[in-house]
Amino acid sequence: MKLKLIIFAANMLGWVSRATGRGSGVMLTGRFILKLQPRAAQILAADKRVIVISGTNGKTTSTALVQAGISTKYSSATNSTGANLFAGVASALSHNPSAQVAVLEVDELVVPWAIAQTKPELLILLNLGRDQLDRLSEVRVVAHKWKEAVQTLPRNSAILADADDPFAVWAAQDWKKVIWFSSGSLGHIDASTCPECGKVLWWNETGSDFSCECGFARPKPHWVLSTGILIGPNKEKVEVISGIPGKAAIANAARAIVACAQFDISLTESARAVAKIKNVDGRFGDLRIGKTNFRLLLSKNPASWRETLATTQDGPTNVLLVVNANTQDGKDTSWLWDVDFAPLAGRRILVCGERSNDVGARLTVNGIQHQIVRDEVAASRILGEVQADLIASYTAFHRLSKGAQG
Repeated sequence: MKLKLIIFAANMLGWVSRATGRGSGVMLTGRFILKLQPRAAQILAADKRVIVISGTNGKTTSTALVQAGISTKYSSATNSTGANLFAGVASALSHNPSAQVAVLEVDELVVPWAIAQTKPELLILLNLGRDQLDRLSEVRVVAHKWKEAVQTLPRNSAILADADDPFAVWAAQDWKKVIWFSSGSLGHIDASTCPECGKVLWWNETGSDFSCECGFARPKPHWVLSTGILIGPNKEKVEVISGIPGKAAIANAARAIVACAQFDISLTESARAVAKIKNVDGRFGDLRIGKTNFRLLLSKNPASWRETLATTQDGPTNVLLVVNANTQDGKDTSWLWDVDFAPLAGRRILVCGERSNDVGARLTVNGIQHQIVRDEVAASRILGEVQADLIASYTAFHRLSKGAQG
């Protein structure tokens, strides 16, 4: 069966899925395509310039920001809903077969397949940290898969890697064309030992530099984000403004500008496009439940919770935490004990979700006063007509971002 016919039939299935309220149809579409044509992603990517983006945190946001910049000059295809496994990639490529550039978010473990199938011109490696240990395994295992996959890139491909993340550095350092980016990120909660030799990794007092006696060390970055200004290798500069709050969001915006520069898009043009993005796939969107107006935030592992808690310090004094432990969330919630919840001190904290008791125990040990409630509707009744932040794990977040409550 010809690929065009397969895509048509798959899109019809996706439409039925959406029309019947069973889902977005993205994964169904992709699975159908790959079932009938396993080489579909390879065929659809063959005439495109491809950007593959992966990392533990920031994939979806970074993809949306890069897409915004790329779209100022090229027609593009992307998996904007965060569907980053095999089917999601195939589905994204099928939605705009004539696109000049494909900007693809890819799960960390799917990177080897994505490289083999799409032959990316640019591979963006964001970071690696603990995330769903029951599914992804230990961080170093994932880093090793990346390191091996990098060597299968097309000869003229480039890697844009985070110079502040030891695992991203280790995975990318052997490739001949690496563009090192630094946002001034300090320290790494999962990198106490060297990914090269296993000995204790030396970090300076501020956490801005690392090295090991074996010779592994932080590379000198080509692009540096400092106090909101992105500075390039030729001293070019541009102010980075993020429509999404938080330090991590500004770093993602700056990195997206660097990525677009590799596609001959001016810094000012891409910076302007990136600044217009206010929320991504529901992240930092608004949700009204009862009389309470919630700002939705997604957190799914220790590193993302650390960033989110830092961001929410500048937000409302009322906060609702919703934590589940389904397959998509990761069934192991021991990561709660690696999160410092101190930024929540002195605020009104409510907790619900399938693991509300686990969260409550952690907050108690952290000295954070809180109240466990049945669900978001009950929380709204308690909070009343106020602004509040709602920090949720993956399944709770996506249910709420679609407007489902309780």
